Amino acid sequence: MSPPLCALLHCPAQLRVEGPGQPLTATVGQDVVLPCHLSPRKDARTLDVRWIRDDISETVHHYRNGEDLYGEQMWAYAGRTELSRDGLSAGSLDLRITALRPSDDGQYVCTVKDADDYGETIVDLDVTATGTDPHLSLGGYEAGGVRVLCRSAGWYPLPHLLWRDARGQHLPSVSQTHSQDQEGLFEIEGTVIVTRSVEGPLSCVVRSSRLQQERQFSLHIAAPFFHNAQPWMVALALVLVLLAVSIGLGVYLFRKKVAQSRELEEQAAELAWRRCLLPQNRVKVTLDPDTAHPLLVLSQDYRSVRWESEWQKVHNTPERFDYWCCVLGREEFREGRHCWLVEVVGEREKHHSWAVGVARASVKRKGEINMSPEEGIWAVQYNEGQFMSLTSPPTPLSVSPVPTWIWVCLACTQGQVSFINPDNWVKIFTFTAASLKGENIRPWLWLGTNFQLCLRNSTL
Repeated sequence: MSPPLCALLHCPAQLRVEGPGQPLTATVGQDVVLPCHLSPRKDARTLDVRWIRDDISETVHHYRNGEDLYGEQMWAYAGRTELSRDGLSAGSLDLRITALRPSDDGQYVCTVKDADDYGETIVDLDVTATGTDPHLSLGGYEAGGVRVLCRSAGWYPLPHLLWRDARGQHLPSVSQTHSQDQEGLFEIEGTVIVTRSVEGPLSCVVRSSRLQQERQFSLHIAAPFFHNAQPWMVALALVLVLLAVSIGLGVYLFRKKVAQSRELEEQAAELAWRRCLLPQNRVKVTLDPDTAHPLLVLSQDYRSVRWESEWQKVHNTPERFDYWCCVLGREEFREGRHCWLVEVVGEREKHHSWAVGVARASVKRKGEINMSPEEGIWAVQYNEGQFMSLTSPPTPLSVSPVPTWIWVCLACTQGQVSFINPDNWVKIFTFTAASLKGENIRPWLWLGTNFQLCLRNSTL
């Protein structure tokens, strides 16, 4: 365990701060309140309150003298934290975190500062997720028995996988592997060899390492699977070889046809974006202030947008984004080809983030948005040092250096969205199967901290 923050700073600890005294347990996707209060209780409305991730010493939420300050907040917690204002006058410093993720698991430090006084306490948060029921399948004969595979996904933290026979006795696994998806949830897979000595149903049990919860599935392997397995093993192998040859030939022909089709699609996509960049297709677009997130500030000509740490005094209308820092363009396109130029302004650092692209005019504005074609967004994103296209899942892009000018090319009829580097006229990425037909499409921008995006004149 790392030393308390105060010990590192050598600061006085005259303010007494108390937490729950024991770890909190919460489930992925739910909300959690991290308790913290002054002892003895007193008015905390004028104090400096900061919640910090203990392992990386970065800010989760910062409150000072009646205001929430978002300038130093970790990007992963943007729009997901709230300091309870109702209890501040009574010394309560509780922090609510919404839509828990596996990455939220760990220690948090509640720090309070007032002039020369300082106090802190540590709150442990154990995040959990119970996965799916195990799925059992047969993997063929091996070592005089039958190979059985068990798989279960959606767990956090990494669970335990156990095999039991009908008497409840544990069976040793032949192998066991695990992996994590993009959300941080674990999938675990185990294998066991079952012989004739195992009577009755076989059970696969996947158990949470934190909660008293488990998922179990049983499979009964009939005796004929074991009876005289060896004599016809050669015949079975011959059938499998012939089947493998047939399948291999079919797969080869299928892949060849897919490759030819993909090549034609790529040629059509390149032709579409080159036509899109013709002078008659270059358009001047502006930003719609009625859609801008409250942390975004638009220029007077509505041609650039920057991120601010303080919320703007704007009305929370149905058109306005209220979770991610997004803004739409005023112009709507339904037919034809259109392209515009976007400049990224700001010093490039790993923790900075931005995205440019297009979105359906009907794109979701309230709450968390899955930035992907399924949600009606086609874009490229720079996020904490990684450049990617927002496919499902995102596709890493090998572009070096990451461009600071990007052409956005929209071909409505062809259903294509392309991104071009104007420095060398190299295509960055193309969405070749965008579902644009029947929908009005608008320019779309997303900003992280300390960045500015500008719509430039579409002339080179």
